Amino acid sequence: MVRKLLLSCVGMLVIAVTVQAQNCTPIQNFPDSAIAIPPSWSPVRLSGGIQDTACIGSYFEFTLSIKTPGAIPGLPGFAISSITMPVTNGVANLPAGMNYACNPPNCAFPRDSVSCIKVFGTPTNPADVGQKDLTLSLTLNLFPAGQLPNIPYPNQTLDPGGHYYLFVKPQGSSGCFMATATEETMATTGVIRSMPNPSQGYAQIIFDSPTAGLYDFIVTDLAGKPVHRERRQIFTGENIIPFDGSHLANGMYLYTVSNGQQSITEKLVIQR
Repeated sequence: MVRKLLLSCVGMLVIAVTVQAQNCTPIQNFPDSAIAIPPSWSPVRLSGGIQDTACIGSYFEFTLSIKTPGAIPGLPGFAISSITMPVTNGVANLPAGMNYACNPPNCAFPRDSVSCIKVFGTPTNPADVGQKDLTLSLTLNLFPAGQLPNIPYPNQTLDPGGHYYLFVKPQGSSGCFMATATEETMATTGVIRSMPNPSQGYAQIIFDSPTAGLYDFIVTDLAGKPVHRERRQIFTGENIIPFDGSHLANGMYLYTVSNGQQSITEKLVIQR
């Protein structure tokens, strides 16, 4: 009896942790003209889209907040009463091992409400390495009557030229150690941050290291392509690594300091 009770408690705890992990909280301070935060990536909006990088064998999550508009551009006389999407199989091109969940859980987003979708999981298939163009399958429920089913988002009407590209890197890549904050503390590798961030191109990488030695300083784009690499002598304590990214396009980059055994990676935004 005691064993059954313990197993039941463990099972309830696992379920609770799983449900909590899938919850998302939408952003409430939405600009009037925005439909989604973050906005999609496009050639004229390089800072949009999914800025973090997924890696095979590493847990990943991304939250998209959506504000349901009241009208459809190009369709005068029709209003949106709600937007819905399937609870399953509603996000195309997800890597194997990943899923999504909505808030509200039924993936029904009423007009003028702010909702969210969390994409989460651990990519498992090396064949997914590369660029995945994620699209939502939406149904626009119209007022006074009617539906527009299976509308992909982003699309040319609601978001011309937009994409939510998810970059998947091989297991063990430097981006797999990325954090979401602008400063990360690791007991064995120290603290790293960049100033300023966002940067107009020039930045100082400040690395507080517990040990001295030769370290590699590497900057890559979100697809994992190196755009800068150098080897530097690092001393115990604070080290300043100047970085000239003035030749790089606006967008998100990853910078890594590694001694060959341990790495610490962070994000740098270049925005002019």
